[in-house]
Amino acid sequence: MANDETSVWRLIREDVRTHRYNPASTGLHALVVHRLGRAAHESRSPLARVARPLCRAAWLLVKGLYNVELPHTARIGRRVRLPHPHAVVVVEGAVVGDDCLLRHSVTLGAGTRDGGAPVIGDRVEFGPGAMVIGGVTVGDDVLVGPGALVMQDVPAGSRVLAPLATVRPARRARPIGRARRAS
Repeated sequence: MANDETSVWRLIREDVRTHRYNPASTGLHALVVHRLGRAAHESRSPLARVARPLCRAAWLLVKGLYNVELPHTARIGRRVRLPHPHAVVVVEGAVVGDDCLLRHSVTLGAGTRDGGAPVIGDRVEFGPGAMVIGGVTVGDDVLVGPGALVMQDVPAGSRVLAPLATVRPARRARPIGRARRAS
């Protein structure tokens, strides 16, 4: 996890490198807005008081344009990649470790029972549509596969995979729109 002494500008430079210096990367935009918002809300300087509403407006713009929610209250580690970040939701208070990969439609959300936020270790990879719900801990070096739903702690080095779809042979199809004749 990035320590508090790491400057926001160093983190942003690292994010730019992580997203391969691509200024059009929507994941980079979301992370930069998150980092600036977090820095503004943690600072007590008079400049931060001016920056907070601007960061909130930028957060709403990113949320509206890209459908990405990375609130400033979440702790996002270093070198996190969001290659296709559309529909990514990270709940307030969640922790995401270093070197993680969040693909599209990933949800790190609060549980309905305990309301806790997930804590994600380092080097965790999420497939499209993966969800971690509640105050669970996902250890380091975990793969959460596409469509997987995690509602309990996951030990380091594990693989969490959703059930595969069942493929059944097609039945002989009847033409659509033709009524059956009565015999």
